[in-house]
Amino acid sequence: MKKVYCHKAYCQSDYSSYNGVIDCFIRPRALTTGDDALDGRKSLGHKPAEWGIEMITSTKFVWLALIFTAGTMAGQNITATVEADRPINVLTRNTLGVMMQVTDASVTDPALPQFLVPDGLRTIRYPDGWNGQADLYHWSTYHPNKWGNSNPPKTAYYPPQNDFGHFAKQLDRIGSALITVNYGSNMAGDAGGDPVEAAAWVAYTNGDPASTTALGKDASGHDWKTAGYWATIRASAPLTVDDGYNFLRIGHPAPFHIELWEVGDQVYNNGYYGGDHRGETDWHARYPDSEKDNGKRHKDPNLSPDIYAKNLAEFSRAMKSVDSSIMIGASLVLPSLDSSWAPDWDQEVLKTSCQSIDFVSLQWTPGNVTLPPDWKHMDETDLLKRPEMDLPQVMGELLNLYKRYCPAGHTPKVAFSQVGYQSWDTMDNPQAGALFAADSLALLAEMGSVNADWYQFHSNSLYTDDDKPLPPFYGIQMLHIVAFRPCDQFLSVKSSAGQVAVHATRRQDGIIGVMLVNKDPSNRATVKVVINGAQTQATGIRFDYGTEQTKSKSGPVKSELKMTGSSGVVNVPPYSIVDLLIPQAK
Repeated sequence: MKKVYCHKAYCQSDYSSYNGVIDCFIRPRALTTGDDALDGRKSLGHKPAEWGIEMITSTKFVWLALIFTAGTMAGQNITATVEADRPINVLTRNTLGVMMQVTDASVTDPALPQFLVPDGLRTIRYPDGWNGQADLYHWSTYHPNKWGNSNPPKTAYYPPQNDFGHFAKQLDRIGSALITVNYGSNMAGDAGGDPVEAAAWVAYTNGDPASTTALGKDASGHDWKTAGYWATIRASAPLTVDDGYNFLRIGHPAPFHIELWEVGDQVYNNGYYGGDHRGETDWHARYPDSEKDNGKRHKDPNLSPDIYAKNLAEFSRAMKSVDSSIMIGASLVLPSLDSSWAPDWDQEVLKTSCQSIDFVSLQWTPGNVTLPPDWKHMDETDLLKRPEMDLPQVMGELLNLYKRYCPAGHTPKVAFSQVGYQSWDTMDNPQAGALFAADSLALLAEMGSVNADWYQFHSNSLYTDDDKPLPPFYGIQMLHIVAFRPCDQFLSVKSSAGQVAVHATRRQDGIIGVMLVNKDPSNRATVKVVINGAQTQATGIRFDYGTEQTKSKSGPVKSELKMTGSSGVVNVPPYSIVDLLIPQAK
């Protein structure tokens, strides 16, 4: 039987299915402004008490999770039984995050925590992978390489304040990051990314100024000195005369303890498979003189999954020589859903490098969910089915790959570094975006994703470009209400419903949280919620987010919840999310 529990600064798990591929890597650290200051709900006009929340300062965190879905017809009664004494997974500060482009000026805006913390988003993917930026980015110079062999050269614009020093200071007020290191290009932009450069990045974020660990020279002969050299720069104040590193001198002696490091972004799109899959810069193979001839890189062995895997092992060795506790991730194609054009990528990468990695990085943005005749309108019904259709299939196939190609006893975790839908398609009922976000991220947390990053902060995904929250923001906020703080527990649920997804949690403040997601656009659901394994109080709090809130562009609405013993009956309107916060009896 699987056991999952939180123990001081980390979690442990024994498992035999995808529900147990969990993140057991928690290293709590003080947030310099204090948790109250980080409570971004206050900026939205809410007080902690309105969420039925007692602000807790204990450092003993516990959080686990589970979701079950089922079908409902109009007027049908549904029973959802929550097993309050059966936790099945744990969420950490890394689990929920958001992609933010290094080109987005908001990355280092002091107000950013007010936009993320209300959703419980404590991890930022940096420097993001959008348009291949991660494989052009150099953290120690903040100067991008050009895209491939573009002529005239195409380079991204970096806002002056978005360098890694400024970004790192944000982490004290937000949480942590998933770092995508540059696999595609070296400092000169004429060869592949160098493991020593990546190791120096780890030294800067996680190193001890007293460390004498030598990093060595990269392939071009540049000496990256020692881990302590870079940690000392982090700890120091800017020099009177800038030597080029003052943007990295942030006066931060304590390490940031960033755990998650993926090597390259969508490396499989480097041109090896030809066609449309050549947008990622990868200088491990020389580019032809003209972009018109880039098709000649098709099947170049230096772009192959085998070469990526061998290089990945070198990155892992170099980076872990600085900090052995970090987790190294491999860029894989989405198993079973998105791999027909790259049938051998995942297996070849795992066959050669599985023993060198700690997680795999996947990107899930359901495609082909638009409707005729113009194929510009979202098929909302199909989109809302995708979490329970796609994700178990992906995780199941991933486990099969692990069994075939990984050493016995070694099961890498999984990160979904991109989760979302195509925001440029018209959604006739925008609240469907909220339902998808809440359901998808809850399911991923329950299945044990070490990290799940919502697809873009701006670009009409989480927020508009003028910082107005969109339905996915409120959907993730509804998840955050029931799963409030690391490590609240996600609980086992038994349900008889089909278009109603049921998620349950036991928060560390003793509250039982239940999230009901009604995916039926026309019919309400009547759900009897039964709590087993815990005695509950007679009253609780209910939050609603649905059609009316979407139309008025407002947040969840609060009301009182009545319980009879350890059960209660809840009407869930069509296309809506209902949260229940039920205090346990004292």
